[in-house]
Amino acid sequence: MTDFSQSLRTIVYIDGFNLYYGLKQKYGRKYMWLNIEKFARNVTPAHGVLVSAKYFTSKLKGSSTKPEKVRRQSQFLRAVDTLFPNVVTIEGNYQSFQGHCKHCDNFINCQHCGTPYVKPNEKKTDVNIATSMLVDAFENHCDVQILVSGDSDYEFTLQELRRLFPQKEIIVAFPPKRRNNQLLGDDKCTSSFDIPEDAFSGAQFPDRILIDGKKPIEKPKEWV
Repeated sequence: MTDFSQSLRTIVYIDGFNLYYGLKQKYGRKYMWLNIEKFARNVTPAHGVLVSAKYFTSKLKGSSTKPEKVRRQSQFLRAVDTLFPNVVTIEGNYQSFQGHCKHCDNFINCQHCGTPYVKPNEKKTDVNIATSMLVDAFENHCDVQILVSGDSDYEFTLQELRRLFPQKEIIVAFPPKRRNNQLLGDDKCTSSFDIPEDAFSGAQFPDRILIDGKKPIEKPKEWV
């Protein structure tokens, strides 16, 4: 049983793209300039003390990715890097593949010029999160683990954490529009909640971040 009489060491694991698309779907670009450390503290329960936040993402690349998207992500990741060592960014990668028709399974090409439709596919984020959560539990780095995601890929990871470490608190924090019943149940988590808007609104970077001896980091002008 979890002892709430003392502050419990808490690690927050953030599925970057799951959070990004949830924010975009509900709030547009309003809260994209997110200070990950402040956000992690906002989702940490009162009986917990944040010891680390881990942000999992992949860098956009490839000819199929619009340059302005790459630029915005680069600015954001520079801002997140200023939070090290309290926030650690763990990167997966993108692999491009030619899209298939979901009906006939043939490759998709432009009907005008014949250019193949190439779609980037994020790799390794779910494996990286699962591995980090299991290692942190095995090495006793924390008492509370908070997963910020609504991706059902983490169902088995949560089940194993609950089985192997029943004394630890496992919380699922759902991004906007990402609630997933497959991650719920006593065999997967001790509690869950939908992340409220004030957890985002109260955790924004300043529009301009000054860094000694380096070019300031500016909030993307599209993120208003």
